[in-house]
Amino acid sequence: MKKIYGISLVLAVGLVACGKAPRHHAGAISAATTVSEDAKGTEAKDGMEPKASTMLTCSLTDGKAYKGFGNINLVAGRITEVPKEGDRFRVKPYAALSGEFTRVMGAVPPSLTANAATFAVAPERWYVEPQASAIVLFTNFRVSYEAALTLAGSDAKFAEAPSETNATANCTSFARQAWNRLPTTEEVAACKKVALVDTAAETDIKARWAYTLASVLTATGFVAY
Repeated sequence: MKKIYGISLVLAVGLVACGKAPRHHAGAISAATTVSEDAKGTEAKDGMEPKASTMLTCSLTDGKAYKGFGNINLVAGRITEVPKEGDRFRVKPYAALSGEFTRVMGAVPPSLTANAATFAVAPERWYVEPQASAIVLFTNFRVSYEAALTLAGSDAKFAEAPSETNATANCTSFARQAWNRLPTTEEVAACKKVALVDTAAETDIKARWAYTLASVLTATGFVAY
C-alpha cells in the first residue's frame, strides 16, 4: 500500500510543483534587473519572497562591457537574455540533503544515510552533478515519508484527520517552510488533494499526514534549487 501511495503522490505533486517553478538563469543580476509585468504585485505582504510566477529578465546594459583586439566589443550582437519556459532547476546534491532535512524536519532520517549511493554521493574531494531519475525520486519519497511519519506523531496539529480547513493551513505552512517561499494556489490544492483524496482510504491518521508532507518534500521546491 505504501509503495502504491508513494509512486502516485510523487508523480502527481512533483509535476504540479515543477509546472510553475521560478525561472533561473546564469550570471549575476544587477540593480537594473527588471520584473515582468505579470509578476508585479505578487510580493508577499509579510516580506517573504514573491510568488513562484515571478520572472526576471536581464538587459544588455547589465554588467561590464569587454573589448578585444581592434577595440571590438566582445558582447556585440548578443541578444537580451530572457528566461525560457520549463524547469531549469538543478537537483540538490546528497551533501545538501542532510542539512535540508534537519532544517525542515529537525533531524536527518536514518534511511537518507543508508541510501547515500542512490543519491550519487561524491567521493572525497570530488563533486558529481546529481541527476534526477525515477529511482532517486522514489527513494527521496521513502526517506521523506520516514521523517514525516515521525513529525506527524509528535506534532499535535497532525493529531486530527485531514479536513478542508486543517489541510489548507498545514499544506501552506509546511510548503512555505520546506520551499522557503509561499506556495501558489495550485500547489496548495495539489497538497490538499493528497491529504483529502489520495489517502482517503488510509485509516492511520499519522500515515495520511506523512504521505501529504512527504509529497511536499518530493517536489522541486525541496529537492532542487
